[in-house]
Parts: sequence; structure tokens; C-alpha cells
Amino acid sequence: MMDYFFGTEGGTETQVLELILGLDRARYEPAFVTLQASNYIERGNFPCKAQVLNIHSMSAPSTILKMLAFAMDIRRSNIDIVHLYFNDAAVLAPLFCKLGGAKVIASRRDMGFWYTPRIVYALRVSNRFVDRIAVNSNAVKLNVVKVEKYPESRIKVIYNGLNKNRIESNKEPIFREIFKIDIDHQVVGTVSNLYDVKRPKDLIQAFKKVNERMKGVHLVLIGGGPKEIEPLKMFADKLNIKKEHIHFTGRIMNPISLIKHFDVCVSCSESEGLSNAILEYMGCAKPVVCTNVGGNPELIRNGYNGFLVDKGNIHLLAERIHAILSDNHLGKTLGEHGRELFLREFTSNIMVNNYMELYDSILNRNVTARLCREANI
Repeated sequence: MMDYFFGTEGGTETQVLELILGLDRARYEPAFVTLQASNYIERGNFPCKAQVLNIHSMSAPSTILKMLAFAMDIRRSNIDIVHLYFNDAAVLAPLFCKLGGAKVIASRRDMGFWYTPRIVYALRVSNRFVDRIAVNSNAVKLNVVKVEKYPESRIKVIYNGLNKNRIESNKEPIFREIFKIDIDHQVVGTVSNLYDVKRPKDLIQAFKKVNERMKGVHLVLIGGGPKEIEPLKMFADKLNIKKEHIHFTGRIMNPISLIKHFDVCVSCSESEGLSNAILEYMGCAKPVVCTNVGGNPELIRNGYNGFLVDKGNIHLLAERIHAILSDNHLGKTLGEHGRELFLREFTSNIMVNNYMELYDSILNRNVTARLCREANI
């Protein structure tokens, strides 16, 4: 259950879809509920039964009636677990899920940049009806303990996972023709919604420093819409970065085919739970330079599969990008290490299995599930 499902451009939506698709139907049968409608749901090709409650305000009198009806549906359908995503669902739903007789898992997937005193108070109240909180990094876990005062022993860390088949998609064959990038030129790239919290201006400033030291370097920024892109174009103009060296693609459904052309991948965000973009970089065997925030150091091991820099340290950011671009062997080694780590710890199969084990544990099905797995049932 989540507030909305706008599409697979969102990191949380991608993870939820991978979970639904990957669940072993012999063990768990999924159903999906959103508070608000979206075109993605209304198209009718969601991979399981989907229901929209049409709740747009938590304070509306009709909301209580709709949630009571939802609680009755849970009981009538013998729902064992309700897994909650996003803010409104996390605040509104736990009590009603309990009234319906279900166990409740709530997910936290970022460092709480959306927290306000009012929301934190509401979460602390609703968390009394939550059996477990699932988080996607140890950094998020510590933040939930600190801010929401939720017992650490009832928080489970389950890392994001990406589908290996999607990672294996081919390079975009006309990438260099599209952006007029010569075959011997190098590419610095990022995938981001380009919101301020992602600090894209830091990357643009660092790129200017690199571009002044090296010829034939391009910056490609994937993501964002006109509202985010136009101010960044103006910012790049003020820095006198040549237009032919900086490229904005806008939103792309599957950026993997472009990432595979990057020589170094960058994330400058000031807040991250666990970055799906960094996982994509690792899966594509690309060296990464990212800020030392949130769950980033749980993905990037400094000097092993990339480099960590302090938020806002534009000079060091530029130095690390330059170091990788200047040393092909270094970039290749960092990328290979990242790919190995991705396959070992961050595929969707691993993520789904970890969630099913969490579901088993909350239903006290550990022994039964283990015996079934051993017997290949």
C-alpha cells in the first residue's frame, strides 16, 4: 500500500514493482492498494490486483469511512500482511490495518528530509501499530531510531535491488551522434531528478574545473523536466561552459543504455537513503564519485569501487572526476569492483528473498519456509 504509483521513473515505485514481480506466488500472493489514482494504475496492466481508495485528504470525514471499509476488506480477504510505503500511508493506515487483523510493515527509504514536527509526532503515534519497519540502509535505520524513537530491534535493513536483465540492456547505438560527442571524447554523467537536494549545480561547477584541465570532456545529465533543466542551463551559461559540452536529456524511462557510455558517474546529493542511480552505475561497471551522505558509503567503498567526497566540496569532487578520467586502468578497476559488489549484494532476487524472509518471520513461518526451500517446494 502506498500513497500513489505514478510510474517506474520513481525509485520507490521501481523497487515495489520488482518486489511484486519477484514474490514466490507459492508463498505470497500480492495485492496492491493506493490512496490516490494514477494513469499507471488506471491503464489496467499492473502485475497484480490493484485497488484505489481515492483518498486525497487525511482530515476529510470521508477518509475515516473509507479506511474503515478498507479494514473490513482486509479482514474479509484474510490479508496477512500490509506493507506500507510513503508518508500518508505510513501515518494513516497502521491502525486500520490492525483493525483488519493484519500484521503491519512500514518502509522508510530516505533520510527524512520531509520530516516536520507534526509528521514526526503522527508517525510516533501510528508506529504503535507497526510490527516492523523495513529500511534500505543502515543510515536510514539509525535515523528512524533517532527521530521516530522506534525500537532498533524491530527495524530490518533490506538493501534495494535491481533486475539484472534490465542492467544487461544494450548501449544506445547512436548516443554520440545524438549529442554530437566525438568517439575519442570522454563523458561524465549523472542520473537524477535534478531537484535542489541532488545539488546538480555542484556537479556543473566541478565539471567546469575538469573541463578547464582536459580537452574533449562532456557532461550528460539524465532526468528532470523543463522546470529543473532551464535554470541549470542558465547556470552553466554564467559559468561560460560551452553548450556543446553539457547535455540535458530530460526524463528517460530506462537510462541504462546511456549510462553505459559514461566514463565516470557522479552523485552530488545532500541526502540519500540508498541510491538506485548508484546501483545502476555499479551494475553497469562504472566508476562512481558520490557524496558521503546517507547510505552512499554502504554502496561505495572509498578507493575500491569509487570515491566518496564531502557534500559541497566541489574542489575534491573535480579532483576525483579528473583522476578517473586521466587513468583508464583506475576507472576500469573501480568499475569492475562495483559490478562484482552489485552482483553479490544488490540484485532484485536478493532483495525479494530478504523481504520474503521478513514476511516469514513476522508470521512465524521461519521453519516452514526453510523446509519448503530445502525440499524445493
